[in-house]
Amino acid sequence: MTESFESIGPRGTHLPRRARRIRGADGDLAVFEWGDPRGVPLVLMHGLSDTHLVWREVATLLADDFRVVAYDARGHGDSETPSGASAFRLDRMADDLFAVVDAVSPNRPAHVCGHGWGAIQGWEAVCDPRANTRIASFTAISGPNLDHLGAQLRELAARPHRIRRLATDRKFWRHGAGSARTAALRVTYPPRVRTWLIERLGGIPAAHAPIAPTWRADLLTGARIVHANLVPRLVCPRPRSTAVPVQMVVDTTDVLVPPFLYYGSARWVDRLWRCSIPADHWLPSTDPLLVAEAVGNFVEDLAAADSSMPRG
Repeated sequence: MTESFESIGPRGTHLPRRARRIRGADGDLAVFEWGDPRGVPLVLMHGLSDTHLVWREVATLLADDFRVVAYDARGHGDSETPSGASAFRLDRMADDLFAVVDAVSPNRPAHVCGHGWGAIQGWEAVCDPRANTRIASFTAISGPNLDHLGAQLRELAARPHRIRRLATDRKFWRHGAGSARTAALRVTYPPRVRTWLIERLGGIPAAHAPIAPTWRADLLTGARIVHANLVPRLVCPRPRSTAVPVQMVVDTTDVLVPPFLYYGSARWVDRLWRCSIPADHWLPSTDPLLVAEAVGNFVEDLAAADSSMPRG
């Protein structure tokens, strides 16, 4: 069941033009839209401690060509917070994505893009059998598949010499081995120190990132999501494959998600594209045009390829 609120933002601004509440797997989700309701559906998923606001620049850039939909993940922003640790497992969050896709695009599959833990949620969804008919493509930004990463780490653990070599291989890490120590900070920092982290950890110019008034509650929810998923998926990885076309946008200067975290996914994805760019972790905020071009070009290339295939 959905409840619609029309025209919340005027044309020509970065505000969404429509909003609604959609019933997710364990509560209502706040959903926001840009662009023509008849356009190609594109669903955007934010990371921990963020809300749909992180996508407003990207969504505005894509609104001419897509029906852009961004929603607050459960426990974030204006979406409801379910109770119980199991409510924050990736499979339950993937159910939310499918609920949004079914509500906004019941008759055609939607393209999906996720950033950070939004990308991790997207990986969970595209490896679900439902994705074969409901998700047209997936773009992952700064977020690996945790099961693929877990399998990769287990293989490395069986070859200690490989770990020692990689730990000192600056080309492999792109920032040197010391960068791995900063990864844990991604789930503990308040958004108000985001600029400080960008400057201190990466030497990257400061960039504004939208901060929702619910950031304290969002931060707590983010910690619950990490607790429910990170260790279980890395320690006991599942075989997770997908036939959905996947584009990995790899930030080669990302100090929080080193490029090597993505390498294990190639064997599990039938159609995989890798777009490597010298950008920081908060790419939707720091360079929304680059994100919009990456997503738009990927969808356009897939459409061209599909149209050129002979029909039976």
